[in-house]
Amino acid sequence: MGFFSKLLNSFKSIRLNDENIVSGYFLDHLLIGSMYAEQQSAYLNSYQTGLDKSDVTKLVDTYWGISDHHQAIEILQSLHTRNQDENLDTVYRAFENSENYFDILRSNIPNEEKVFDYYLGLFRKLNNVVPELIEQNIITDFAQLKEIKDSGWNYGRGVFLARCCYELDHISEKEFVEYLAKSHQELKRYCSTWKEYTTSYIFGRAIWSGGSNNGMVQIANDLLNKKQSPLKNKIYI
Repeated sequence: MGFFSKLLNSFKSIRLNDENIVSGYFLDHLLIGSMYAEQQSAYLNSYQTGLDKSDVTKLVDTYWGISDHHQAIEILQSLHTRNQDENLDTVYRAFENSENYFDILRSNIPNEEKVFDYYLGLFRKLNNVVPELIEQNIITDFAQLKEIKDSGWNYGRGVFLARCCYELDHISEKEFVEYLAKSHQELKRYCSTWKEYTTSYIFGRAIWSGGSNNGMVQIANDLLNKKQSPLKNKIYI
């Protein structure tokens, strides 16, 4: 994909492949990565990303630090295990009891300084992010986030990253398909609908970047509402 093609694609949304289309529950599995795929202007409906190999390599190798099978499996698995972090529940509880937040964190988070500082930092980010999400009508209250957490952000990145790793032969087709199926199954523990998935992704990215949510909100709206989107008319994951 040349420079002008990439520039043109950056102004497009809902990019679909006309060949090697995935359908049925395989498509549902694939769509867990749709938010990240849209960020990269990749195909939404095929295992093939439609991106130039150099761009895929840059994303996988330079950004994620993956250059072989072992690194791919390790990082892909880490994106699953992040959702089982019990310390996040403590952070959420502290957020809901802000007057006693420090005591709640100190009593339940490991005493190692770097570990405690990490979760204290997440708590402080919540103080900035949650009001913004409410103001932008992404959520109505914090209770919506307690269940879905940032699961869409973690599983969503994992699925698209798995596509890229498969495209670069870092993982086998069997490993790839099994990873997508597991991602879909586990995401349903947190999110029931595709709307919840996109909200969870926006929340996770906001916590990570601390920046504007406008771009992510537009991507979510396009995925959920545009006629050509594979998510259009889908409600439940």
